[in-house]
Amino acid sequence: MQYRFIYIFIMFMTFIPVQAHAFSFTDLVGGSKSESVAFKWQDLDGKSYNMAQHAGKPVLIHLWASWCPACRDEMPAFTNWLNQHPEVIAIPVSLDRNGKDAVDFLKANNLEMTVLLSDEVQARNLGARALPTTIVVAADGTIKRHYRGAHNWADENLSKQLLNELQP
Repeated sequence: MQYRFIYIFIMFMTFIPVQAHAFSFTDLVGGSKSESVAFKWQDLDGKSYNMAQHAGKPVLIHLWASWCPACRDEMPAFTNWLNQHPEVIAIPVSLDRNGKDAVDFLKANNLEMTVLLSDEVQARNLGARALPTTIVVAADGTIKRHYRGAHNWADENLSKQLLNELQP
């Protein structure tokens, strides 16, 4: 009887972290307009930007950080995908506290991308629960989907799905 209790306890304790990990990498459909409209970011010169600048257009927000191993692994493929799809309005936003860290990472990996910065509070308000997180925002400003965790940007199915979701 005691062994049965221990076995159940161990299974239960194993199940919780596995489920938490699986949740952080799932795709979730959104539908919230207020968070995407309120999202703002700034460049390295401190100039502020917000979603109103892209009103009426679908947007891809990509949240990443140079200290995030999955982000570092994914960034070359993500940058390549963006270069293959110049029609996509993409806002790659670093959550690095120091923009220099993001710049240094991009330079070290020969990646050309404007460094835009935001903070964890805004990222969480957008629904980011893991990094990297890619958020599809519809033309009307509603969040259509969250892609949490690293993805294979060379995958044709992912590309088709994203391009379809980004249709106005």
